[in-house]
Amino acid sequence: MRGRISFLLPIALSVALLQPIAAAETKKAPETKSENNGTKEIKTLPIEITGLKHLDPDEVYSVLGVPVRPWFEFWKSDEKRIPVKLIPAISDTLRGFLDSKGYYDATYTVDVRPDKVLVRIHEGKPVTVADINISSDFPIRDYVTFKKGEPFETERFTTIKSQIRKALLKEGYCSYDLDTKAYIDLDKRTVDLVYRLKKGDLCHFGNTTVVEKPEGIRDAVILSRMRYLPGDVFTTERVNESYAALNSLGIFGQTLIDTEKKYFNVVRPEVHAKLKEKMHRYTLSAGYDTEVGFRVKGTYDHYNLFGGGRKGGIVAQYSSEVKELTANFFQPAIFDVAGRYFDFYSEGGYYEEVYDYYDEKKIYLDLKFSHVDGFWSYDLGFDIERINIVLTGNPGEEDNLVIPGYFSLVYGYGRITYDGRDSKLDPRNGYYLSGYFEYGYSMGVEENDPYYKLELEARYIKSFGKLTLATVGHAGVLDDGAVASLPASKYFYAGGSFSNRAYGDRDIGITETPTVDWGIGGRTWLNFTAEAQYPIWGDLYGGVFYDATLISEDIYSIGFSSWVQSAGVGIRYMTPVGPLKIDFAANIHDPSINRASLMIGQSF
Repeated sequence: MRGRISFLLPIALSVALLQPIAAAETKKAPETKSENNGTKEIKTLPIEITGLKHLDPDEVYSVLGVPVRPWFEFWKSDEKRIPVKLIPAISDTLRGFLDSKGYYDATYTVDVRPDKVLVRIHEGKPVTVADINISSDFPIRDYVTFKKGEPFETERFTTIKSQIRKALLKEGYCSYDLDTKAYIDLDKRTVDLVYRLKKGDLCHFGNTTVVEKPEGIRDAVILSRMRYLPGDVFTTERVNESYAALNSLGIFGQTLIDTEKKYFNVVRPEVHAKLKEKMHRYTLSAGYDTEVGFRVKGTYDHYNLFGGGRKGGIVAQYSSEVKELTANFFQPAIFDVAGRYFDFYSEGGYYEEVYDYYDEKKIYLDLKFSHVDGFWSYDLGFDIERINIVLTGNPGEEDNLVIPGYFSLVYGYGRITYDGRDSKLDPRNGYYLSGYFEYGYSMGVEENDPYYKLELEARYIKSFGKLTLATVGHAGVLDDGAVASLPASKYFYAGGSFSNRAYGDRDIGITETPTVDWGIGGRTWLNFTAEAQYPIWGDLYGGVFYDATLISEDIYSIGFSSWVQSAGVGIRYMTPVGPLKIDFAANIHDPSINRASLMIGQSF
C-alpha cells in the first residue's frame, strides 16, 4: 500500500516521518534571573507555552527541563522558568516529544525575548490507532493499553513490549518468540498495531556457578543466598530475591547474577561478587511510631566478623512502650543437607515491653538454624527466657491469666513455610502456608507444667485483570494444662496492621462481646482478613478490607467468645520495597472504635 511502512524501534519511526518545522531562530537572552540550587547559581528566564489543546502543558514544561510546582506546594509561585543553558535545545526537544506523542504534523515557534521565552505550538492532527491485532498463546491483552482512536505514542509502544517480556520471564518463559509492529498510513494518519507471540516451553534453573568471589568467602555462602534450586522453574522473581539475599549479607559492594547462559531451556546462572570496603555500620534514629510512641533507636553491625560472611551486632532502643539492649550473631551456610544450606542465628539480651495491665521484663537467649530457598523455609530453634511480670492494672477479678512474678522458660520451636506467591513484596497471585510449633517447660510461681503452642496461617491471592483479591486466615492454640503457669505475654493477642486494623498492635485480648475485650491474652485464637485492591492512578491503589478476630480463654473452644469485626478503606503506593499503605478501619458494631495506620508491605 502506498505510504505504508513498518518499524521496530521508535527512532526509526521518528526519522521516517520527520516533517519540516517552522521554528524561529534562537536569540541570546541578555536579561536573566539567578536562582540558588544548592551550591550553584542557575540563570533562568520566564517561559510561556501556548496553543495546546490536547497535550498536557505541565508535561511539555517538564520535558523542556522547566520545574513544575507540585500541587501540594500551593503556597509557592507557579511561574515557569527555564534554565538559560537549556534554551538552545528547545526546538530539538519539542520535535522529539511531539513525535513521540503521535503529533508528527505539529509545528511550533520559539521566540526568545530579553525578558521571556514564548513557545507557541500548533498540534495539528495526530496519528491515531486504527486497529489492534493480537495473536498470542500467553495473556497479554492487559499490557496492550492502546485504544482505537487515541494518538499513537512511540514511548508507550516500546514500554508495552518491555512489559510483555518481563511478564514472560516472570512466569518462566525465556524462549519466547515476540514480534511487535506498528504499520503507519501516512495518507490517513493512522497506525495498525500487531502483536504476535509464541511463549515457547518453560525454562528451568540449572546449576549455579560462582565465577568471582572475595578471598575468604566460601562458595557455599554465595550459593546459600540463591532463592531457587536446580530444576525449579526459571523466573526473574527468584533472581531478584537472590539479589536481595546476597545484598542482605552486607559484605558485597557489587553483585551480578548472569542468567544469559542457556542450554535447551535450562538457565545456568553465573555469580560475580566483590567485597565492599566498609564493614562497620552505625545507625541512630529518633521518631514517633504508632505502636510504641516516641522512640530512640541505635544499632551497630560488624559485617564479615572473623571472615566468612559472619555478622555481629548490637541493638539499643528506648520508648514509653519498649526498652531493649540486645546482641546478635549470624553465620551463613554453617552446614548443608542434600544441597540445602542452613544458617545459624543467635540473639540475646534484655527486652522490656508494656501491656495494658502489666509490664514484661525479659532476659533471653535464642539459638536458631534456618534454611530458605525459593519456596520453602525451615526454622529450628531453642530458647531460654527469664521473665518478670509486673502488674500495672486490674484486668478483672474473674481472670487468672495474669500472674505476677518470675518465670523461667526453656523451650524448643520449629517453623515450616511454603511460599507459592508470585512475589514476596507485592503478590498478585498464589498462596502461602505456614505452621509454627513450640514445646517447653515453665518454672514460675504456680505449678510447673509442660506446655505447647501451635499456630497456623494460610493466605490466598487471586487477580482478575487489575483487581486483586486476597484472604488470610490464622488459627492458634496454647495448651498450658489450664493452670495459667505461663507468663501473660505467651497467650494470644490481636490487633494491628496484620490482624485487626481497627485496633493497635496487641490491643485485643479475650473477646467478650463484638465491642468489648478483656485486654489480656487467651488460649485459642482465630483471625480472618479479606481484602481487595485496584489501581486508581499509576502506582496509586485503593483498597477495601474486612478483619475479624476471636480470642477465647478456653483451650480448643470458642463457645464463650465473640467475633470482633472491623472494616475499612486505604490507599497503597507501590515502591521498590513494597507498597506504602495508609489504612483506616472501624469496628462495624461501634464505629467510635477506629484507627488509622501506616505501614510498608502487604498484609497478604
